[in-house]
Amino acid sequence: MKKIDFKISLLLAVLGFIAGVLILPYQLEMFQTTAPALYDEVLETLPMSISLVSVMVGLQLLIATFLLSFIGIKLARKTGLSFTVLESIFSKRNVVINKEAIYIAIIGGIILGFLIVGSDRFYFQNQIPILAENTPGFSLLGLMAGVFYGGVFEEVLMRLFLMSLVIWLWMKIFRRTKEEISSKVYWFAIILTSLAFALGHLPATGMMYGEVTTTLLIRGLLLNGIGGLIFGWLYWKKGIEYSILSHMFAHISMQLLFIPILY
Repeated sequence: MKKIDFKISLLLAVLGFIAGVLILPYQLEMFQTTAPALYDEVLETLPMSISLVSVMVGLQLLIATFLLSFIGIKLARKTGLSFTVLESIFSKRNVVINKEAIYIAIIGGIILGFLIVGSDRFYFQNQIPILAENTPGFSLLGLMAGVFYGGVFEEVLMRLFLMSLVIWLWMKIFRRTKEEISSKVYWFAIILTSLAFALGHLPATGMMYGEVTTTLLIRGLLLNGIGGLIFGWLYWKKGIEYSILSHMFAHISMQLLFIPILY
């Protein structure tokens, strides 16, 4: 198992490296549109070129993703959570793919993408002037960063590691085996990590919009929280691969479908 766990973690770490390389250029692209002053400030504070800093961030995320994945896999085995597809890729067994889970993951991601873009288009831009002033458009960087950073790194951090850790800690505190874990415990972990997922986006929101108003707080908690519930449920019921797929499709549908249609 140790070799398989290492190989899975290494694969996810490589994807985490790609995420790290993409995230700074994407953030700068967003700042250039929504907060030009902040864009100039960030450029001035960079100790080296954007390319070199991006590679450094990529290396940091490679290490972080590897460690989080390796620990998360160990915790998942102990808590009844699964990563069947990834495990079968590096074993001699045939790769088993749950077609029903794929459909659920894709549809869930598309629904979330619509909720995020649609709620901004039809409600939040009327409440938050800066949203109305900065009409979103297709971004290749946004698409790629969403797929790799959101789809892979955030799922490794929030679901594979943190959600598994919460359940494992509950098992240790109450001295239960994984066979004794009730659905309420999984839902507690899903809700807790969804809240953490939503709150984790607030610093970036504050940087982009200058401050986190009550409306921005509600927007962030609502939209990111819904995403966390969808991804957490998929991890619990289907496996981490399907929460990753769903998260990816949320960003894919936003960039390729709903932004072009609604804007």
